[in-house]
Amino acid sequence: MLRSTLLRRLFCAFLVLVATAALVEPSAVREAALVLVVAVAADAIGPMLAVGLGPTLPTGAVCPACAGALGPWASYSRLVRVRGGSARLRLARARCRACRRTHALLPSFLIAYRRDLAPTIGTALAAAADGRGHRPLAAALGLPTETVRGWLRRARAQTAPLARILARLLGELGHLLPRPPPSGPLAWLLELLDAAHRVVRARLNLVYDSAWGLAVALTGGRLLAPPSRP
Repeated sequence: MLRSTLLRRLFCAFLVLVATAALVEPSAVREAALVLVVAVAADAIGPMLAVGLGPTLPTGAVCPACAGALGPWASYSRLVRVRGGSARLRLARARCRACRRTHALLPSFLIAYRRDLAPTIGTALAAAADGRGHRPLAAALGLPTETVRGWLRRARAQTAPLARILARLLGELGHLLPRPPPSGPLAWLLELLDAAHRVVRARLNLVYDSAWGLAVALTGGRLLAPPSRP
């Protein structure tokens, strides 16, 4: 199943939820499928935030539920926290012309249920893998300690399933797995994510804002999302 869906979606300009059973509970699959993660390069984040407009619907995008053609459909506003303040970003939606389902277009630098940018959260997780606690990290980022502590808790809860997805992705692309570091599961996840980001960029020419943008895409925007209710 992974071979027939993951690589096909990687070759597109955007990537939607894959291998959902490994990362999110079955009850969350339908919800997660309502998000299309659009690959956004790092140098496009600033201009998007400056004008307050998210990515547009990629050419040739198809519905992840039925593979029908997608067309533009309304939009909604989202508050994003950036250094020194916050910004409003209007995100587009798409509607399937076949099954009539609507899908939010989430840029890869954002995470569902989180106000902060994915690269900011990724920086904190990398520092945590090196042994820094949530309090000094929160102070360095100028954020509430509860926020950073929540990131770390959810990241540690999702480390094993996301690592499995990344390992399978590297295998699909014919890349050898990096050697596991001695510093723990979170550090191992970072090694896998960095390797996957390099391989996807080099072999598939897909450019994300950061390695965490790829993680957002692989989780259908649900990276660090709270557990789904049954």
